[in-house]
Amino acid sequence: MPKKSTKSQESVTEQPVAKVARTKHVTRHCVYCGKESKMAIVGEMNPANSKIWYKCTRCRHMSLLEPLQKISMEATLLNIDIGKCTPYKPELVYAIGQMIFHNDLNDAGRVMSKQKTSNGGNAIIVAFKNSGQKILVENIRGNFSDGYNF
Repeated sequence: MPKKSTKSQESVTEQPVAKVARTKHVTRHCVYCGKESKMAIVGEMNPANSKIWYKCTRCRHMSLLEPLQKISMEATLLNIDIGKCTPYKPELVYAIGQMIFHNDLNDAGRVMSKQKTSNGGNAIIVAFKNSGQKILVENIRGNFSDGYNF
């Protein structure tokens, strides 16, 4: 009895194409490792809850957090009350959306966003009423009574 051939007559010439996934990263504070690190956005939980899964790139811990909010420039400059503003001092830490008053500029503004500087320090981007958008330092430790001694 002749044996049947089990080989297929068709040949596959196409190579499988590897999909390159682009992940978005944001800098957030990881509650598990306790450090400010790059967090990869893994996916959304539910648009109604407005929470997103983030994965720490250092410790690989996943957290369900609220997304970072961006504030529009028009909403920022409306209704800024100088009486409610916090005086700007480089040694203080500010929150996004907080109103501050800068004595040297004699102008009030609102904190739009935060970022890390190249030397590892912290900076805030503030939209002022008259002076426009400025980048200011925050959380600097040092003696500020006799000038800026770092």
